[in-house]
Amino acid sequence: MQLGTDALSLLKSALDRKLFAFSSDWKELGQPALVEKASEQAKRAFQEYASARPSARDAYASALAFLRGHELDESQKDTVASALNQAVSERQGARPIGSDRLTALFRYYEDEAVAGTLWRLTWFGLLVSYFSYDPLSARGIEHDGWLLLRKLLATTWPHIDSASGNATVPDWLAALRRHPALISERAADEFADHYLAGDRTTLDLIVENVGIPESSWFWHSLVLSAAKTCAGYGDERFVAQIPRLIALIKSRTVFRDEALEILLARYHRIPGHPVHHELRDYVVGKDVWRNPKLKAAGIATAWNRVSVAVWRMVLQWVNEGNLRDFFDVLAARNSADEGRLAFWSRYMRQISWTRLIFSNETVLLARGNREIRELIAREAGAYATLYGNKNIDAFIMQIGEYIIVEFSTTGNAAYVYDSATLQFDRYSSTYHGGTEDLRYGFRAGARCRIIHNTGWQSSAAYELGRLGIRPDDDTQQERLPRRAPIETRQINTPPQSGLAGPAWVPPTTPSRVATQTQFSMAALENYVEQYIDAYVDDRRQAAGGRLWVEDPRQDMALGRQLKVWGFKWANSRSAWYYAE
Repeated sequence: MQLGTDALSLLKSALDRKLFAFSSDWKELGQPALVEKASEQAKRAFQEYASARPSARDAYASALAFLRGHELDESQKDTVASALNQAVSERQGARPIGSDRLTALFRYYEDEAVAGTLWRLTWFGLLVSYFSYDPLSARGIEHDGWLLLRKLLATTWPHIDSASGNATVPDWLAALRRHPALISERAADEFADHYLAGDRTTLDLIVENVGIPESSWFWHSLVLSAAKTCAGYGDERFVAQIPRLIALIKSRTVFRDEALEILLARYHRIPGHPVHHELRDYVVGKDVWRNPKLKAAGIATAWNRVSVAVWRMVLQWVNEGNLRDFFDVLAARNSADEGRLAFWSRYMRQISWTRLIFSNETVLLARGNREIRELIAREAGAYATLYGNKNIDAFIMQIGEYIIVEFSTTGNAAYVYDSATLQFDRYSSTYHGGTEDLRYGFRAGARCRIIHNTGWQSSAAYELGRLGIRPDDDTQQERLPRRAPIETRQINTPPQSGLAGPAWVPPTTPSRVATQTQFSMAALENYVEQYIDAYVDDRRQAAGGRLWVEDPRQDMALGRQLKVWGFKWANSRSAWYYAE
């Protein structure tokens, strides 16, 4: 219901005198049925007037006058209360909620409320403005004004509530009495459970009584509350709600990132956190958080919102998806799988990084092939293209210190390269695909070359094992040391004169050499001898000689510790040297 200025003044006077107050004892007078009907009609009239708003013309005029800096009279202050989010075209779409005069206006309302002279319908107008705030169309400073409005409502509500007494009150006021959190930071929390279940009975009643438009911030906040509530469920119930939550987030995106942060962190607490395909596909979308592989490049910065453990969880989901997609979709269309998916799946938990490289033919096929189109879409911003061969796709993965390149067609070997001496840019946007880059190991420089002949899996596993790359099920089986376990033996032998590296400090407590950062010859020798066939070759007494570590098996754990101590890999000798 809308009221003109004159009618508004008359109504204000009438309501202040409580002309619309009723009592149930009317039913005892005269004819009960007629009295009941009259009572209901009067109550409806009361609710209409008690929730009335100024006419759109008067509200707009007050908003314009306020933004122009005019001094508002009492009537204008009443009408502008419900128009704080009114965009004024004469002021380039500015709204009163973003004005620098807002604080003074709010001070007026607060003083009136404390004095008991603020018209209840004016306060309702402020409530209307509070719920009509649309965060998707608001400007930055307007959000600050909305926060001030919420503070004003919370501060003045006790005065409005108290002054209204226990007689018949407007429906909006009764709704606030039942749900006072509506004007707090946790406005939507109590409705989250019902919202998740699709039950809007209570919400619809509040929407009707209070007047919450579909564009209101409230619905966005409700999605965030739903995510928080869902995170408190048990694992099974939480997982069952994820599709519903994703649908809600898609429909109300203001708090999307906060909600996803909650969902991903909660999912990570599930034992084993198996791949959740729908959650993965949504969060890695090019318009959402993008591929987690792009985090290091400073492109997908939203991944900084979650812990490294959560990021790695989704990265592992993407890596696994890439591996399966490559062989299921790309290699399979050329009948070139040859058991490669099953083979590399045995190393899945060790794959720390992947990259898909599409041929021109594959990119063209995406127009008519839904699977390829979806695959390319998921890898947006992370994939590369091949220009040297139009029908070959490539797959790059990293396991430990090694980069492995596989191809999608028969007759192409897989190449294993040392990441420290890689001769092509792993982040390049294009590749030739031949010996110029991805297959340079055909001539020299590869740690090993896997040829997919019949029974190739056994020889490939052997070659990878020589490099310290073992199937996931075998990685927990530590090699037995030749001597007593290092963790129970204290290293306290000083280095021999002329053979020491950097200053050596004997440890005061037993420790694992694998995590020791203080280098010494004693620590080096004790650690290296734990690895079969590995040995220290110290040539520093000769002119220009170096300190070397030979490890024919190229164990990854040994290599990692040597790098901690400052050793570097020499490709020419296939050994580690101390970089003094």
